[in-house]
Amino acid sequence: MKHTLLFGVFVMLLIGCDRQPDSQVVNPEQDAESFVLKLALANATGSTEHKAAKFFASSLESATQGNVTVELVSTSSRLSEREVIAQVQQNKLDIIITSASKLSHLVPEMQILDIPFLFEDNAAVQRAYESSAARTLLSALDEQDLKGLAFWKGGFKQLITTAPLSSLSDFKNRRFRIMESLVLREQFEHWGSTTVPIASNHVADAFAKKAIDGAEGTFVNIAKLGVDNLQITKTNHGYLSLVMMMSPSSFDSLPSIYQDALLEAVKATTQHQYSLADQEGENAYSAVNRKWTITQASPHLIGKMKDVSKTILERNRMIFGTALVEQVLQTSQNWKAPHPDALLVALDADLTNLSALSGLAIRRGIELALDEINAQGGLLGKEVKLVARDNSMVPSRGIDNIKTFAKLPNLIAVFSGISSPVALAELDLLHQHDMLMLVPWAAATPIVDNGHDPNFVFRVSVRDEYAAEFLLDGALDVSPNIGLMLVNNGWGRSNYEGLTNAMAERDLPPAHLEWFDWGEKDISSKTTRLIERGAEVIIYVGNPVEGQKFLAALATHPTPPVVISHWGITGSEFAQQAARELEKIDLRVLQTFSFINNDSPIATSLAKRYHHQYNTLSATDIFAPSGTAHAYDLMHLLAQATRKAGSSDMTKIRQEMKNLDQHKGVMKRYQSPFLSGQQDALTPEDYIFSFYKNGMLHPIRSTN
Repeated sequence: MKHTLLFGVFVMLLIGCDRQPDSQVVNPEQDAESFVLKLALANATGSTEHKAAKFFASSLESATQGNVTVELVSTSSRLSEREVIAQVQQNKLDIIITSASKLSHLVPEMQILDIPFLFEDNAAVQRAYESSAARTLLSALDEQDLKGLAFWKGGFKQLITTAPLSSLSDFKNRRFRIMESLVLREQFEHWGSTTVPIASNHVADAFAKKAIDGAEGTFVNIAKLGVDNLQITKTNHGYLSLVMMMSPSSFDSLPSIYQDALLEAVKATTQHQYSLADQEGENAYSAVNRKWTITQASPHLIGKMKDVSKTILERNRMIFGTALVEQVLQTSQNWKAPHPDALLVALDADLTNLSALSGLAIRRGIELALDEINAQGGLLGKEVKLVARDNSMVPSRGIDNIKTFAKLPNLIAVFSGISSPVALAELDLLHQHDMLMLVPWAAATPIVDNGHDPNFVFRVSVRDEYAAEFLLDGALDVSPNIGLMLVNNGWGRSNYEGLTNAMAERDLPPAHLEWFDWGEKDISSKTTRLIERGAEVIIYVGNPVEGQKFLAALATHPTPPVVISHWGITGSEFAQQAARELEKIDLRVLQTFSFINNDSPIATSLAKRYHHQYNTLSATDIFAPSGTAHAYDLMHLLAQATRKAGSSDMTKIRQEMKNLDQHKGVMKRYQSPFLSGQQDALTPEDYIFSFYKNGMLHPIRSTN
């Protein structure tokens, strides 16, 4: 970046949303400097980006009264996009617009934007680009000496081949050009093809020399290909995302008032680029259609392509980060009418916060069940789809999610997540709308015993009233000197009632009781008081963050008490965070199910499909197995009730849930699980204790 000292006063114009924004004068009492920013379009990606770059240059120059100018420069054709990006990192270029795929070697999570069939339409793309997930991706560039400014539209990708594509078998043994991206390679491998990474400016030459049999590209890029006799198959299978980014040194060198002007210019230009890209895509389609024949891929082919590539997202989930995946999925969904031709089940759970693994375990149980249900023709002649919204364990967010779900005419049930306070807060609203809630985790007794008649809540999970007896028996196996460490919310109070009633029946007062708040920073003094009051075993009911603090405090004592824990700690990375403490403390955790040492045919089959779909290898890799098993069984029970109801009306499905006779699930063989007002399907006989070994839960006794 070049800059020159100028004397005088400068005028600052604020950017609006119009092509030529109005001026607003700012008169600072100081000298002004002028700056020249060099902006390069990597490999001259297209006229839309050039037009948008010129708009940006004009906007910024106007906003700063000419004190910041943008010079559009060409990069050498000998330079790869990696090398151009490196020039920005080295402050040799100030601003660059390049494809997100080209950043995968620096920020692997950028590849989430390459997932096939991630976006349904342009509106979904724009929602994603303007979301918190996009801001997270742009922020990830900070660690690579790059400042992410915005995502720009590149257009939906189509398939370009030397021979027609009419079935999935036509992909076999064909060589497709790709940009350098693991996800793009996996995409074509799942379709049966091999891949060849080639720079975009060499694609035409590769076709001419028969080095490749196909490629993917937007209509804008296809229109620029100087190759004859190509087949164009319209698939809209992927989306080309562009990233506008800047040298952090260049940005930091600007006075703050110019930084603000630049960011405002980026906002205005991005909206302008969206409009340009949409129009350019339509024009390019017409141009391509005049030169070649465009064949619309058949629904059968699209269905097969989607089916064989659907595991790509899950296989890369942990590389991307499960919170980022859920943010993108939720944002890209059209919540006014998601999957209008399908029946819907909804998931309202913590999907992005500290207990996100609990929501993921539930999601996977539902997905595995839906795979089986849809393979058998779905329900009522329709495919069943899952839609999910994050509540981050915040009751108000859960209520907002229920309001969104209540507007969906094809909804047949809502699955709740780990948080009892969220589920309790939603009960009145759910019953106002006669919405069916299925509970695969949250354990508070009043969630089911809620006073509503008719009662629309059914649970396959732990019930705190029963858990109290089980936890108490586990504690008594160690010592009658029992302390209680309970979270001060609806879930903790539900357990307090159950535990104190169970102890009173045994004429057994607690050695000491301590309450703690969600998010409490220091519970060491409370831990010390429990030990000083003689607790030799402590029953803990709480979530993972406080659980780790509790164990850390216990570990400072020479002979810490045994801990009997409810399962709130298990839907997270608690074991990894508390690894050192677990080496010293005897921790026994309430569970209901494990795939470890479980040789039942259903569990074995389910584990095999889990490994295939989610890229795991052994039973110890399946985290939070109880959440997965409960959700899997609940989804099948819902399917059975829906078939019997012959309707998607949740009032009718609720009645058939109560009338269910039997079902052989992965948890157990259910016999009239919800008969006679009893809407908890599990009993204390279904509970087990587990312990952590190498970060994973192992049953203290084998499951059957």
